[in-house]
Amino acid sequence: MLPGALQAAPPTGSEAPKSDHPAAAGPAKLKPLGLKPPGDGTIVGRDLLRDGSTGLIAFQHGAGKGIEITRLLLAGEAISRPSEDCRVEVVAAAPIETKFVGQPNGLARYDVEVEACPFSLEVLDGAVVVTRPQGACEFAAADCRADPAGFWGPAADSIDAGQIKQMERARGLAEANMRANFRALLASAGKDKAAIKKIAGEQAGFSSQREMICRNYLREDVHGFCALRITQARALALQAEFEAKAKTREDEKSIKAEIKKKPKL
Repeated sequence: MLPGALQAAPPTGSEAPKSDHPAAAGPAKLKPLGLKPPGDGTIVGRDLLRDGSTGLIAFQHGAGKGIEITRLLLAGEAISRPSEDCRVEVVAAAPIETKFVGQPNGLARYDVEVEACPFSLEVLDGAVVVTRPQGACEFAAADCRADPAGFWGPAADSIDAGQIKQMERARGLAEANMRANFRALLASAGKDKAAIKKIAGEQAGFSSQREMICRNYLREDVHGFCALRITQARALALQAEFEAKAKTREDEKSIKAEIKKKPKL
């Protein structure tokens, strides 16, 4: 757990699991909280920096549903002199369009087709997580190699004391929401030991994953902005996985019901 993260009090009353083993409650007893993903409006009109310190990405609402990138500045290292820093601004005649590709992890995801450096991003509250499996991009004309992947949020020095206090209060709720959705997902596995092991293992690894994502965010030990947003994202991802599994089960039931209806030859 990152510095400043709070452990929320364990649930009580109707929220408390009735068994030491969450799966024993059964899939009908526990359900995810129905959390809503953050909207695009939380990032529109704001300058977001990678790790709160380098580069810049800015958005506006698109002509239709979705968002467009109005500015994209990437920081990296010189191709000819790897020890030297460089910056490259991706210039386009018009705002860079994005393509909405759904919410596979509970967050709105967009593909960005920048010719020299295509990537994907997911929208958090006032931040985005950029992914690019291919690794760093090379901009030969600018003699610059840069990787857009990572956590992009507000400039670290723009987060004031009042916001830090608000985030401290929000962190406990985020942790509690994540645990509640984890219990629901684990319960949905029933007696499937392999599924239980997989779900529990992924959750056990979350803290270290969050640390990897947030460790370079400037002044993270002071404000904890990245850790809060990644925890909120994890709660949504658990909820999305629960819903996907529930839909798969319903589809399988429907197929079996249709098969039974067919007359035997």
